[in-house]
Amino acid sequence: MKQYDAGLNGENQAEAYLCAKGMMVIARRYRAQDGEIDLIMQDGRTIVFVEVKARPRGRAGDGLLAVTSAKQRRMTHAALSFLVEREWMSHPVRFDVVEITAQGIIHVPNAFPACM
Repeated sequence: MKQYDAGLNGENQAEAYLCAKGMMVIARRYRAQDGEIDLIMQDGRTIVFVEVKARPRGRAGDGLLAVTSAKQRRMTHAALSFLVEREWMSHPVRFDVVEITAQGIIHVPNAFPACM
């Protein structure tokens, strides 16, 4: 399976998992000038920016380690762009990471704080 296809498949699995937990999809693959967000979900009133790491052959935890401080900064900038576009600056937000491996799904809510 190509890396792009594996990523799409992982995002679809993560979306289904999060929806089953009661979240609603707001956007998929949101792109801003300086970053990208795989999934944007709503959990109650909270806007959740989700990074999905699909590692079909990796060990559990490998994908989580791939969310570096540089990636966190890019996600924060993209999240800010999204919130400004929608005029949702008053909403609470959080950043989650979902890892998909052959062993299953690991969901880390509030995985990191917003960073500039």
